[in-house]
Amino acid sequence: MELVVNIPAGRLDVMRGGARVKSFPVSVGTALHATPMHDGQIRRVVLNPTWTPPPDAAWARNEKPKGPGWGNPMGRAKIHLFSDIYVHGTPAGNERHLGRPASHGCIRMANRDVMELAQMVLAADGGASVSTATAATLLRTPGATREVSLAGRVRARVIYRLTEVSGDSVTLHPDVYGRARNDYAQRVRLELAAAGADQAPVMARIASVSRSPATALRISRGEFTLPRREDPVTTVSTGTAIATTQTAPATTPAPAATTSTTAASLANSAGNTLMALQR
Repeated sequence: MELVVNIPAGRLDVMRGGARVKSFPVSVGTALHATPMHDGQIRRVVLNPTWTPPPDAAWARNEKPKGPGWGNPMGRAKIHLFSDIYVHGTPAGNERHLGRPASHGCIRMANRDVMELAQMVLAADGGASVSTATAATLLRTPGATREVSLAGRVRARVIYRLTEVSGDSVTLHPDVYGRARNDYAQRVRLELAAAGADQAPVMARIASVSRSPATALRISRGEFTLPRREDPVTTVSTGTAIATTQTAPATTPAPAATTSTTAASLANSAGNTLMALQR
């Protein structure tokens, strides 16, 4: 199992075998406290965490330590990614910000969502220092803090992707950290090329956009050509997973093998350029 957070999308996806099986809205860091990109194993989860204000953080100067519970800034669970960056819950008053940048660098979730996610991670890891039954009991007891060690069988990636190609649409996300600056269109073009999607109709839709859309822009399948594929496409809304199979229409083979080779080469080149931009 793998957790993938796309910063511009404000979303955390749970992936199994390359398919998205669950999706949750999250709040990443603001531009002033940008969430770093990351790729690594999950080795620690804390259920019902306490919170101590970071001593060097100006924003926490007047805050006091808080015990575990629903009102704790870390929420009902925190999943350690690296350094002091966590996926964690948040008090109910902060849930209105989910889906857009609002944190001081960590990845916030609704408490009900992070409790579910923590149990999914523990179950998928298979080497946790407590049983799934014990974890469930702890999550029913808000005042009982427990740190859980994991075997590292679940990975987490934090990415910055402005373009997402799905089975029926392309979605263009706001450049929340201004990383594309005046080259938003070029970044979109590279991401589309790496995904194998036809760029022209999408680029026509954003021709008037100088930097990035203020909110997500979804372009339906009828307006562009998707990569040809016959594998299952998973459509996910918050808390719901609905698997559908998208079968590509019949196409006439290219007259020469060089066509597909050139396309693959271009997609490869775009992917390499994109990886360099994301570093």
